[in-house]
Amino acid sequence: MSAQARLFAFFSAAREVNLKILVTFALENEFAPWRKLRRFQRVAVDSWDKTFVARVGDADVRVLLTGAGRLASQRAMDQAFSEMPDACIVSGLAGALKADYLPGRILAARTVANLPDTRVLRSDAELLSRAAKSGAKIADRILASDRVIATAAEKQQLAASGDAVDMESLWVLAAAAQRSVRAVVIRAISDAADADLPLEFDRIFDKRGKVSLVKVIGQLARKPRRIGGLLRLANDSERAAGALASFLDAYIESLSSQPLDEIAKAEALAVN
Repeated sequence: MSAQARLFAFFSAAREVNLKILVTFALENEFAPWRKLRRFQRVAVDSWDKTFVARVGDADVRVLLTGAGRLASQRAMDQAFSEMPDACIVSGLAGALKADYLPGRILAARTVANLPDTRVLRSDAELLSRAAKSGAKIADRILASDRVIATAAEKQQLAASGDAVDMESLWVLAAAAQRSVRAVVIRAISDAADADLPLEFDRIFDKRGKVSLVKVIGQLARKPRRIGGLLRLANDSERAAGALASFLDAYIESLSSQPLDEIAKAEALAVN
Protein backbone atom coordinates (compact mmCIF):
# COMPACT_ATOMS: atom_id res chain seq x y z
CA MET A 1 0.00 0.00 0.00
CA SER A 2 1.34 3.42 -0.94
CA ALA A 3 1.98 6.14 1.65
CA GLN A 4 -0.93 8.13 0.21
CA ALA A 5 -3.28 5.15 0.53
CA ARG A 6 -2.19 4.51 4.13
CA LEU A 7 -2.80 8.17 4.99
CA PHE A 8 -6.27 8.03 3.43
CA ALA A 9 -7.06 4.85 5.37
CA PHE A 10 -5.90 6.45 8.62
CA PHE A 11 -8.15 9.48 8.27
CA SER A 12 -11.07 7.35 7.10
CA ALA A 13 -10.76 5.24 10.25
CA ALA A 14 -10.46 8.34 12.43
CA ARG A 15 -13.73 9.69 11.06
CA GLU A 16 -15.48 6.49 12.12
CA VAL A 17 -14.62 7.15 15.80
CA ASN A 18 -17.48 9.10 17.32
CA LEU A 19 -16.87 12.01 19.63
CA LYS A 20 -17.66 10.96 23.21
CA ILE A 21 -19.24 13.69 25.32
CA LEU A 22 -20.18 13.58 28.99
CA VAL A 23 -22.88 16.02 30.14
CA THR A 24 -23.70 16.46 33.82
CA PHE A 25 -26.83 17.88 35.42
CA ALA A 26 -27.67 18.05 39.10
CA LEU A 27 -31.40 17.26 38.94
CA GLU A 28 -33.88 15.46 36.71
CA ASN A 29 -35.98 18.55 35.96
CA GLU A 30 -32.91 20.23 34.41
CA PHE A 31 -32.44 17.31 32.03
CA ALA A 32 -36.11 16.44 31.36
CA PRO A 33 -36.72 18.51 28.18
CA TRP A 34 -33.54 17.23 26.50
CA ARG A 35 -34.25 13.68 27.60
CA LYS A 36 -37.64 13.92 25.89
CA LEU A 37 -36.22 15.62 22.80
CA ARG A 38 -33.58 12.94 22.15
CA ARG A 39 -35.26 9.99 23.85
CA PHE A 40 -32.26 9.22 26.01
CA GLN A 41 -32.09 5.65 27.25
CA ARG A 42 -31.29 4.98 30.88
CA VAL A 43 -28.35 2.62 31.44
CA ALA A 44 -28.26 2.68 35.23
CA VAL A 45 -26.47 -0.05 37.10
CA ASP A 46 -28.47 0.43 40.30
CA SER A 47 -30.97 2.82 41.91
CA TRP A 48 -28.22 5.32 42.75
CA ASP A 49 -26.98 5.47 39.17
CA LYS A 50 -28.72 8.04 36.97
CA THR A 51 -26.93 7.61 33.65
CA PHE A 52 -28.51 8.06 30.21
CA VAL A 53 -27.17 7.71 26.66
CA ALA A 54 -28.15 8.96 23.21
CA ARG A 55 -26.63 9.80 19.84
CA VAL A 56 -26.56 13.52 18.98
CA GLY A 57 -25.26 14.19 15.50
CA ASP A 58 -22.10 12.09 15.25
CA ALA A 59 -21.46 12.23 19.00
CA ASP A 60 -22.10 9.55 21.60
CA VAL A 61 -23.54 11.46 24.55
CA ARG A 62 -23.68 10.19 28.12
CA VAL A 63 -25.64 12.16 30.69
CA LEU A 64 -25.10 11.77 34.42
CA LEU A 65 -27.38 13.26 37.08
CA THR A 66 -25.08 14.03 40.00
CA GLY A 67 -27.54 15.29 42.60
CA ALA A 68 -27.49 18.81 44.04
CA GLY A 69 -24.60 20.28 45.97
CA ARG A 70 -20.89 19.73 46.48
CA LEU A 71 -21.00 16.39 48.29
CA ALA A 72 -23.41 14.75 45.83
CA SER A 73 -21.52 15.98 42.78
CA GLN A 74 -18.13 14.96 44.13
CA ARG A 75 -19.47 11.53 45.08
CA ALA A 76 -20.64 11.04 41.48
CA MET A 77 -17.33 11.91 39.83
CA ASP A 78 -15.72 8.45 39.78
CA GLN A 79 -18.83 7.17 38.07
CA ALA A 80 -18.93 10.18 35.75
CA PHE A 81 -15.46 9.50 34.36
CA SER A 82 -15.60 5.71 34.43
CA GLU A 83 -15.72 5.94 30.63
CA MET A 84 -13.31 8.67 29.65
CA PRO A 85 -14.96 11.22 27.34
CA ASP A 86 -13.37 13.50 24.79
CA ALA A 87 -15.14 16.46 26.37
CA CYS A 88 -17.31 17.25 29.37
CA ILE A 89 -20.15 19.77 29.49
CA VAL A 90 -21.07 20.83 33.04
CA SER A 91 -24.68 21.88 32.67
CA GLY A 92 -27.96 22.65 34.40
CA LEU A 93 -29.67 25.70 35.87
CA ALA A 94 -28.22 28.66 37.77
CA GLY A 95 -29.38 31.72 39.63
CA ALA A 96 -28.58 35.10 38.09
CA LEU A 97 -26.49 37.64 39.98
CA LYS A 98 -26.70 40.30 37.26
CA ALA A 99 -29.91 42.10 36.31
CA ASP A 100 -29.21 41.56 32.59
CA TYR A 101 -29.59 37.80 32.86
CA LEU A 102 -33.25 36.82 32.75
CA PRO A 103 -34.69 33.30 33.04
CA GLY A 104 -33.87 31.25 29.96
CA ARG A 105 -30.58 32.99 29.17
CA ILE A 106 -27.76 30.59 28.30
CA LEU A 107 -24.40 31.35 29.90
CA ALA A 108 -21.02 29.76 29.19
CA ALA A 109 -18.61 30.45 32.02
CA ARG A 110 -15.06 31.55 31.34
CA THR A 111 -14.17 30.75 34.97
CA VAL A 112 -15.80 29.15 38.00
CA ALA A 113 -14.85 30.00 41.57
CA ASN A 114 -15.77 29.11 45.12
CA LEU A 115 -17.26 31.89 47.22
CA PRO A 116 -14.11 32.60 49.27
CA ASP A 117 -12.47 33.03 45.83
CA THR A 118 -9.59 30.80 46.88
CA ARG A 119 -10.08 28.35 44.03
CA VAL A 120 -10.71 29.37 40.44
CA LEU A 121 -10.91 27.07 37.40
CA ARG A 122 -11.39 27.91 33.75
CA SER A 123 -13.40 26.30 30.97
CA ASP A 124 -11.59 24.92 27.94
CA ALA A 125 -10.91 27.81 25.57
CA GLU A 126 -12.04 26.12 22.37
CA LEU A 127 -15.21 24.66 23.89
CA LEU A 128 -16.00 28.10 25.28
CA SER A 129 -15.43 29.83 21.95
CA ARG A 130 -17.64 27.36 20.13
CA ALA A 131 -20.37 27.78 22.76
CA ALA A 132 -20.32 31.51 22.05
CA LYS A 133 -20.62 30.85 18.32
CA SER A 134 -23.64 28.66 19.08
CA GLY A 135 -25.36 31.55 20.87
CA ALA A 136 -24.30 31.36 24.52
CA LYS A 137 -23.42 34.52 26.42
CA ILE A 138 -19.90 34.37 27.82
CA ALA A 139 -19.96 35.02 31.56
CA ASP A 140 -16.67 35.93 33.20
CA ARG A 141 -17.40 33.97 36.36
CA ILE A 142 -19.96 31.60 37.83
CA LEU A 143 -19.76 31.14 41.58
CA ALA A 144 -20.04 27.79 43.35
CA SER A 145 -21.91 27.97 46.64
CA ASP A 146 -22.22 25.32 49.34
CA ARG A 147 -25.82 26.41 49.90
CA VAL A 148 -28.73 27.76 47.90
CA ILE A 149 -28.57 31.54 47.43
CA ALA A 150 -32.23 32.23 48.07
CA THR A 151 -32.84 35.97 48.33
CA ALA A 152 -32.41 38.98 46.08
CA ALA A 153 -30.42 40.66 48.85
CA GLU A 154 -27.88 37.81 48.91
CA LYS A 155 -27.62 37.86 45.13
CA GLN A 156 -26.96 41.61 45.18
CA GLN A 157 -24.11 41.10 47.64
CA LEU A 158 -22.51 38.55 45.32
CA ALA A 159 -23.05 40.48 42.08
CA ALA A 160 -19.64 42.13 42.23
CA SER A 161 -17.96 38.71 42.37
CA GLY A 162 -19.79 36.79 39.68
CA ASP A 163 -22.47 36.59 37.00
CA ALA A 164 -24.46 33.62 38.30
CA VAL A 165 -24.38 31.01 41.03
CA ASP A 166 -24.83 27.23 41.27
CA MET A 167 -23.65 24.45 43.59
CA GLU A 168 -21.91 21.88 41.37
CA SER A 169 -19.91 23.40 38.50
CA LEU A 170 -16.60 23.91 40.31
CA TRP A 171 -16.44 20.33 41.56
CA VAL A 172 -17.25 18.72 38.22
CA LEU A 173 -14.82 21.01 36.42
CA ALA A 174 -12.13 20.12 38.99
CA ALA A 175 -12.71 16.39 38.44
CA ALA A 176 -12.40 16.86 34.67
CA ALA A 177 -9.16 18.80 35.09
CA GLN A 178 -7.71 16.07 37.32
CA ARG A 179 -8.32 13.60 34.49
CA SER A 180 -7.12 15.95 31.72
CA VAL A 181 -10.59 16.01 30.14
CA ARG A 182 -11.56 19.17 28.29
CA ALA A 183 -14.59 20.76 29.93
CA VAL A 184 -16.88 23.77 29.73
CA VAL A 185 -19.58 25.09 32.05
CA ILE A 186 -22.87 25.91 30.31
CA ARG A 187 -25.86 26.97 32.42
CA ALA A 188 -29.35 28.37 31.86
CA ILE A 189 -30.72 31.03 34.21
CA SER A 190 -33.72 29.82 36.22
CA ASP A 191 -34.23 32.72 38.62
CA ALA A 192 -33.53 36.42 38.10
CA ALA A 193 -31.22 38.47 40.28
CA ASP A 194 -34.13 40.36 41.85
CA ALA A 195 -36.15 37.22 42.65
CA ASP A 196 -36.48 35.63 46.08
CA LEU A 197 -36.81 31.85 46.04
CA PRO A 198 -40.13 30.69 47.57
CA LEU A 199 -38.77 27.81 49.68
CA GLU A 200 -35.85 27.02 51.98
CA PHE A 201 -34.23 24.93 49.28
CA ASP A 202 -31.31 23.83 51.45
CA ARG A 203 -33.85 21.81 53.44
CA ILE A 204 -35.59 20.01 50.60
CA PHE A 205 -32.75 17.79 49.35
CA ASP A 206 -32.33 14.21 50.53
CA LYS A 207 -28.99 12.46 51.17
CA ARG A 208 -28.59 11.75 47.44
CA GLY A 209 -28.93 15.42 46.54
CA LYS A 210 -32.42 14.87 45.09
CA VAL A 211 -35.50 16.96 45.81
CA SER A 212 -37.68 15.35 48.48
CA LEU A 213 -41.35 15.85 47.63
CA VAL A 214 -42.26 15.17 51.25
CA LYS A 215 -40.05 18.03 52.42
CA VAL A 216 -41.48 20.37 49.78
CA ILE A 217 -45.04 19.57 50.82
CA GLY A 218 -44.09 20.06 54.45
CA GLN A 219 -42.80 23.58 53.80
CA LEU A 220 -45.84 24.51 51.73
CA ALA A 221 -48.17 23.19 54.41
CA ARG A 222 -46.56 25.57 56.89
CA LYS A 223 -46.45 28.49 54.44
CA PRO A 224 -49.20 28.00 51.80
CA ARG A 225 -48.85 31.58 50.54
CA ARG A 226 -45.61 30.51 48.89
CA ILE A 227 -47.38 28.17 46.45
CA GLY A 228 -47.76 30.97 43.89
CA GLY A 229 -44.05 31.76 44.04
CA LEU A 230 -43.17 28.10 43.67
CA LEU A 231 -45.37 27.78 40.59
CA ARG A 232 -43.70 30.82 39.02
CA LEU A 233 -40.26 29.38 39.72
CA ALA A 234 -41.32 26.02 38.30
CA ASN A 235 -42.52 27.73 35.12
CA ASP A 236 -39.30 29.76 34.76
CA SER A 237 -37.18 26.68 35.45
CA GLU A 238 -39.06 24.62 32.88
CA ARG A 239 -38.62 27.34 30.28
CA ALA A 240 -34.90 27.62 31.11
CA ALA A 241 -34.43 23.84 30.90
CA GLY A 242 -36.17 23.84 27.51
CA ALA A 243 -33.88 26.57 26.21
CA LEU A 244 -30.89 24.66 27.55
CA ALA A 245 -32.02 21.46 25.80
CA SER A 246 -32.26 23.26 22.45
CA PHE A 247 -28.87 24.87 22.95
CA LEU A 248 -27.07 21.67 23.99
CA ASP A 249 -28.55 19.75 21.09
CA ALA A 250 -27.35 22.27 18.52
CA TYR A 251 -24.02 22.82 20.28
CA ILE A 252 -23.13 19.14 20.41
CA GLU A 253 -24.14 18.66 16.78
CA SER A 254 -21.74 21.47 15.87
CA LEU A 255 -18.96 19.89 17.95
CA SER A 256 -19.46 16.52 16.30
CA SER A 257 -19.48 17.99 12.80
CA GLN A 258 -16.10 19.69 13.24
CA PRO A 259 -13.50 17.83 15.35
CA LEU A 260 -11.94 19.55 18.32
CA ASP A 261 -8.54 21.03 17.63
CA GLU A 262 -6.06 18.77 19.42
CA ILE A 263 -3.25 21.22 18.72
CA ALA A 264 -5.10 24.01 20.53
CA LYS A 265 -6.19 21.70 23.36
CA ALA A 266 -6.36 23.54 26.70
CA GLU A 267 -7.13 21.72 29.90
CA ALA A 268 -9.09 23.38 32.71
CA LEU A 269 -6.38 25.04 34.77
CA ALA A 270 -6.27 26.80 38.10
CA VAL A 271 -6.14 30.56 37.77
CA ASN A 272 -4.92 31.05 41.31
